[in-house]
Amino acid sequence: MENEKQFNGLDTFDHIVVLMLENRSFDNLLGYLYEPNEVPDGKSFEGLYNPEVDYANPIPGRATSPSGETSISPSRAADYWTPYPDPGEEYPHVNTQLFDTINPDCNVGVLDHDMVKPYNLPNSAQEPTMNGFVNDYESNLMSTYGIAKPSFDDYKVIMECFQPDQIPAMATLAKQFAVFDHWYCSVPSQTYCNRAFWHAASSGGKVINPIGEDGNGFPGLDGDLKGMDSWVEEVWSLPTIFDRMYDKDVSWKIYSPIAPLSLTYVVNGHERGLDHTHGYDDFLDDLRKGDLPQYSFVEPQFLHKHNDQHPSAVKHNLGTGTVKLGDELIREVYNAIKDSPLRDQILFIITHDEHGGCFDHVIPPATVPPVADMIGECDFTFDRLGVRVPMIMVSSYIQPNTIINGQFEHTSFIKTACQKWDLDALTERDSDPEVLPFTEVFSDQKRTDWPDIPFHIDLKELLPEPDTSKDPLNGLQKTMLTSLLHIEKMKGLGNTQREDIQTIGDMMEFIKRFQ
Repeated sequence: MENEKQFNGLDTFDHIVVLMLENRSFDNLLGYLYEPNEVPDGKSFEGLYNPEVDYANPIPGRATSPSGETSISPSRAADYWTPYPDPGEEYPHVNTQLFDTINPDCNVGVLDHDMVKPYNLPNSAQEPTMNGFVNDYESNLMSTYGIAKPSFDDYKVIMECFQPDQIPAMATLAKQFAVFDHWYCSVPSQTYCNRAFWHAASSGGKVINPIGEDGNGFPGLDGDLKGMDSWVEEVWSLPTIFDRMYDKDVSWKIYSPIAPLSLTYVVNGHERGLDHTHGYDDFLDDLRKGDLPQYSFVEPQFLHKHNDQHPSAVKHNLGTGTVKLGDELIREVYNAIKDSPLRDQILFIITHDEHGGCFDHVIPPATVPPVADMIGECDFTFDRLGVRVPMIMVSSYIQPNTIINGQFEHTSFIKTACQKWDLDALTERDSDPEVLPFTEVFSDQKRTDWPDIPFHIDLKELLPEPDTSKDPLNGLQKTMLTSLLHIEKMKGLGNTQREDIQTIGDMMEFIKRFQ
């Protein structure tokens, strides 16, 4: 008698829906998810309630601090903006966060593109300590935001993390379905690089977003588009999972609030990206009609009342806060899937592209580069992963209180998709046997109970939202603008100058020419 086929869960879904949010670490959003007495018997959870772990980050000697205070431990987030203002996320900032090293003569209080080699790496090989988040944030407040002497109240927010009652959609789904407590982003750096890895298993050697370059791989201030020129050459030329799907007639769509453009198209430059990009309302409509493609990649709103959960560059009185807005987006997408005729055929993935400078205590592990002996920007060799990020999965074939402890990273998605649809691997990273598919998350028992998530709102949030059209652009928005200026010129749509676009309102008007 033939052996029965081993269950791997790949037949439990026909559609994958990915909602990728922005710039939050695992501890920042899910570290408090399970208290010790809540973890199911026989399971473990690597959160913030382990009494054997010292989570505190030291206060650097240069900083102003209350008498007797030498370190800061994690605490409950005070509001839905924290950490405000936006932390550093570029490669040298992440090095400080991981190793607590920073050149005091050259790099303290200095913008990232002016930092000198080795970009805050320790002088000798050592394991990350994960206790440099306060050090880096205090320095970034000086360099990026011009605060000459940040106060204790200014920099302590980097250690604030959200508790389950503050993020009811995320917390409910993480407990009622599955949470991965060792899922890492692919690069210890920024948005574009990690989003490139999600769909291409490589960032073409890039570790810095393409805002322009000064020759060292860092964003420049001269306003040119050399950074995007280099990005197009090195990253847009990479094969992607979209190419593999197209070759095997696997259907896919990108759903974006700024359709027909999308951040995914800007990052990967897929030649069919514009034709496959649809609006967010189209996604909801496709769910209602049961007309979803096999792969759906859903983007949040990156502008105006941005619900991407990205830490903010501007803090408005009576504003809801980006974390709350993102949690509401998760609830909305979940409910749309829950009510869809395709519900039992969908695997819903909720994650974040990178940690964005937010605190996490788990050391990122080693990995293999996309190409052997690769040396990229800032001399990075792509042999270690970035910081942990939230990863939640929802399916009728995922049981409540599923906690996955194994090591995964963004290219684990590619590995799983390739196994599901019989696609070829893209790079040495996603083909490496150590990069696992996430098939262990599935159960062979179908469940029918999808929990309800109540609308979470208070009186303040019923008030009119402030006008954000005059807000300055944050780091991600500036990068997106640079990319769009480049595309404008490529397509002969005009010759807009960067200095003509200073606010979110300006950028929204500029985007209209692509529609």
